[in-house]
Amino acid sequence: MNMNVKKLGIALCLVAAGVAGRFFLSGLLPSTPHLTVTLHGITQPLFMMDLFFVVATVSLLGGLLLGRRYALLIPLAVMLVTDVVLGNTAIFLFTWSGFAFIALLGGYARSRLSPGPISVAQMAGLGVGSVLLYDLWTNLGCWLGWYPHTLEGLSACFTLALPFTLWHLLSTTAAVTVTAVALATLNLTPLLQTSPAPSPLHRYTPVAAALGLALLSLASL
Repeated sequence: MNMNVKKLGIALCLVAAGVAGRFFLSGLLPSTPHLTVTLHGITQPLFMMDLFFVVATVSLLGGLLLGRRYALLIPLAVMLVTDVVLGNTAIFLFTWSGFAFIALLGGYARSRLSPGPISVAQMAGLGVGSVLLYDLWTNLGCWLGWYPHTLEGLSACFTLALPFTLWHLLSTTAAVTVTAVALATLNLTPLLQTSPAPSPLHRYTPVAAALGLALLSLASL
C-alpha cells in the first residue's frame, strides 16, 4: 500500500476517534468529586473533569504514527469539527495550538527515541509531557486574557488551573497507557516504530505552522 494512502487512512481514523470521543463522552463524565483543596487562600475542587485526554491522545498518536509532516492535521481537524457544535472559549486559539504542540511532541519523539517500538513507559512519559506543555501554554493564554498582568494575577491563574492539570495528568496518562497496552496486546506496536529524522523541509514546516498559530493566539487577545 502506498505510504501516503496508509497515512491518510490512519489520520482519518484518529480524527474520527477524536470527534466521536468529544461528542459521545461529553455526557458521560462523572460529577466533580466533593473533594476540595485550599492553596494560597483559594478553596477549589481537587479535580475539574473535561475531555482534554481525548484530543491529547489522538494528537500524540498522530505525531507518533504519522510524523510531524501530517500530525498537525489531527488536532486541528478534531477541534474545528467539534468546536462548531460544542463551542469553545475566547482563547480557543491557545487550545488549538496547545494540541498542535502535543502532535509535534509525538512527531519529535518518533524520530528521537531509541530505535524500535515505543514502550508503555515511554508512552506514559509522553502523556505527562503533553499535559505540562499544553497546560503551561493555555494557562498563559488565560492569564493574558482574563487576569491582571501581575505576578499576583499569574499566581492566581495557575493556582485556579491546578484541578484541571491534575485531572489532565491522571486521565491522559491513563489514556495513552491503555492505548499502548492495547496496541501491544493486538501486536500493533510496529505502528509506533520510531523512524529516522525527517528532511529539513518536513521537519521545520510543521513547526513553523504551529508557531504561526501560537503567534496568532497571542495577537488575538
